[in-house]
Amino acid sequence: MIKGDAGMESIYKWDEGGANEPNRGATGGGDGVHILTGPIFVNGAEPGDILKVEILDLKARKNPDGKAFGSNAAAWWGFQARTNKVDGTPFNAGSFTNTPGMNDEVVTIYEIVDKHGGSYAIPSYQFEWPTITDPNGELRDYIAYPGTCVPHDIHGDTTPSSDIADMGWTKAEPIMYYDSPFQAEIPVNFHIGCMGLPPASHDSVDSIPPMPTGGNLDNKRIGKGTTMYYPVEVAGALLSMGDAHTAQGDSELDGTGIETSVTGDFKITVIKAAEFNNWQKILDFPLGETDDHFIVHGFTETDYLETYADNPSDIYGASSIDKAMMNAYTQTRKFLMHAYGVTEIEANTFITQAIDFAMTQLVDGNWGVHSVIPKAVFEAGLKKSKSGKIFKTGKKM
Repeated sequence: MIKGDAGMESIYKWDEGGANEPNRGATGGGDGVHILTGPIFVNGAEPGDILKVEILDLKARKNPDGKAFGSNAAAWWGFQARTNKVDGTPFNAGSFTNTPGMNDEVVTIYEIVDKHGGSYAIPSYQFEWPTITDPNGELRDYIAYPGTCVPHDIHGDTTPSSDIADMGWTKAEPIMYYDSPFQAEIPVNFHIGCMGLPPASHDSVDSIPPMPTGGNLDNKRIGKGTTMYYPVEVAGALLSMGDAHTAQGDSELDGTGIETSVTGDFKITVIKAAEFNNWQKILDFPLGETDDHFIVHGFTETDYLETYADNPSDIYGASSIDKAMMNAYTQTRKFLMHAYGVTEIEANTFITQAIDFAMTQLVDGNWGVHSVIPKAVFEAGLKKSKSGKIFKTGKKM
C-alpha cells in the first residue's frame, strides 16, 4: 500500500534521527490522524463564499507489482469497542483499556481485484495487533500513531520485505495471522473520507471531528460523480483532502473504511456570495449533490468548535447519535424549504415518506447522520405556494 508512494513512505520513514514525521500536524498534538493533501489556496475565494468541489475521478495507486491494496483496522476508537463482544466479554485494546497483553484489535488487508466485469475488495488476510517496539524503544501494544509500522512475518503466500525491521521495529512474539478469511466480494466504491476547509474560529483544529466547513465526514457517497459544497470562512478557502477509502458502509463502525492511497481529479469552483441561490444563502453544513440526490449532513454539534470553543476535544465525550439525528432533521427541513419553497408542514410529510436517513459515522468524535434527498420527488415541475410565489426547481450547478 505504501512502497513506491514517495509521499506515504516519507510519513513512515525512521532513521538514526528518529521518525521522519514525529507529529501529525503543525502543533505536535491534537491535530488528528489524517494524511492530507493541501491546503490548496483557491484564488478569489473569500469568507462568505461557497467552494464547489466536483469529484471527476478516483483511482487506486498501484504498488510496483501492479497491485492495489487497502486496510481496515478494527481499533479501539471503533463502535465495537463501546459494547461487549457476542460472548459477553469486553473489547480489549492493550494498555489503552488497561488490559496489557490482551488485545482484540484486528487489521484486515484487502486486495482490489477486477472480476465479473467490476472491481471488488476481497480480504487477503487478517492479523491480530501485535505488541511492538518502535526504533526509539517505545512499546506499542495497541494501534497508536504517528508512523506506526508492523514488522511482519512470512505467512501464507506473503513474504514481507525487511524494510520495517531494518528501521529498528521489533515485536514481542510472532504475529497471529488468519490467511484464509471468508472471500467476501465488496464492490469498490472509492470515496474521500476527509475533505473540507478550515474554520476561522481556531488557528489549528483536530482533523477527526467534522465541522460546518467539512472535514472528516466519512460518507461513502463522496466519490466520483459527487459535488460537494463547503462554506468558506478564510481567504483562499484552503482546501485539504485525504483519508481515501475503497469501500465503507454507513457508520464506519469498527474504526476505518478500507483505507487506500488514491489519485483523483477534481474541479474547483468559487461561488460568490452575490450569486447565491436560495439554499446557498443558508448553507452552514457541507452539502453533497449527485445527478439524482442531495446529501444533507448533520452532526452531534453543528459547530462543535463553537460549543466547545475553549476545549474542542470535549466533543469526544459528548457525541450523541440522537443529537446528530435531530440536527440532520433540522438541516433537511431547512434545505427543502429554501431549495423548493415547501412549507415546514409539507417538508415533514415529504421527509417521512421519501427521504432516507442513515448514520454517517460513529467513530469521529462529532458523530454524523445524513439524509439522502431524491431530486425527482421535488423536481417534477414548478411549485406554487399559497401566497402565489413561484419556486423554480434547479438543475445541478
